[in-house]
Amino acid sequence: IGTLRLAFSERLLQPSLLIWGALWWAIALCVSTQYVPGEREVPTLLLLGAVSVGVWTVVALRLKWAGLAQLCVLLTPASALLLGLMLFNPYFNPAGDGGWLGWLAVFVAHFLSLKRLDPVLLPRLRSAAHVVGCWLIISVLSLELRYGLLVLSESYNAWRWLGWALLPSLYLLAMTAPRHWPWPVAAYPRQYRVWAAAPLAALMLAWFWLANGFSDGNADPLPYIPLINPLELGLLITLAGIFSWTRTQLPQSGVSAAHARKVALMIAGASIFALVTAMVMRGAHHWAGVAWHTDALLESMRVQAGLSIVWTLMALTLMIGGHLRARRDMWIVGAVLIGIVVAKLFFVELSNRGGLERIVSFIGVGILLLV
Repeated sequence: IGTLRLAFSERLLQPSLLIWGALWWAIALCVSTQYVPGEREVPTLLLLGAVSVGVWTVVALRLKWAGLAQLCVLLTPASALLLGLMLFNPYFNPAGDGGWLGWLAVFVAHFLSLKRLDPVLLPRLRSAAHVVGCWLIISVLSLELRYGLLVLSESYNAWRWLGWALLPSLYLLAMTAPRHWPWPVAAYPRQYRVWAAAPLAALMLAWFWLANGFSDGNADPLPYIPLINPLELGLLITLAGIFSWTRTQLPQSGVSAAHARKVALMIAGASIFALVTAMVMRGAHHWAGVAWHTDALLESMRVQAGLSIVWTLMALTLMIGGHLRARRDMWIVGAVLIGIVVAKLFFVELSNRGGLERIVSFIGVGILLLV
């Protein structure tokens, strides 16, 4: 009977009382911040939460209290919840109104508690804490970068799009680099290189297609130059991060290396095709005055002529590259693209009464096909 009581106390009663006490402590912190000005309420909560976790860490170490140590990992999920509540404000500045101090305290408390309490934390809880903490840090820094670019830009242009993607993309590139990173990446490579990076790679791929399709590339005061402009440079960095992570780290999640390489090449090929297509449309918008609307872009013979020539160049590159490397699949993709261009010439250019653009399209594609 005594053994049963001890097991009941350790497995159910003590954890329940700890969680109950932590809940009341959180409520007390929220009530205490009512006397703080509204704009400083969240930074104060973050600072108080970080200090609380710091005190819990010291107590857990001195008393060898494993249960209290597990509560310390709740700092980052609670901070992420506060961050989510602030996202309803489109001009949210994480560092504003003393927020920099609150977030800095959270990050310091997070890493110190994980470092000192590492031996007593439950393995799954410890892994989740590392992953959630990584996401939180990247989110806060990305939001701060987005706010800085938002202040600099007057309209919804390329600068605002870049704020979301630069830091996550650089993180993907860093996690695929062969160099040896210090703690905590060195101690928990799977958590940071695979589990934390996989959702970021998926989000960055979605961002790539959204930004490429909806942004006109306006980056005032800089002029629009294809490939050498903030938007498309950011898109290329993002695609490099996605490709590198998919090719090198996807096998760590159980996918074969050959299949991971094939998936990476498919993603890169489709994304580059979409990037070049949108680049032609952005060039027509900035240089030829074509309105940035789908109907206007598709009806413009300048856009159609540019797409025909650029697609033909891509097709020839694929066919020649496939021939030199003995890659039949690459050659077939190029041949299919050539067929699409020829069909487009007959059904789009030939049906249009435009003059010079249609002639340029036919002559340009014809010369390239002779190659």
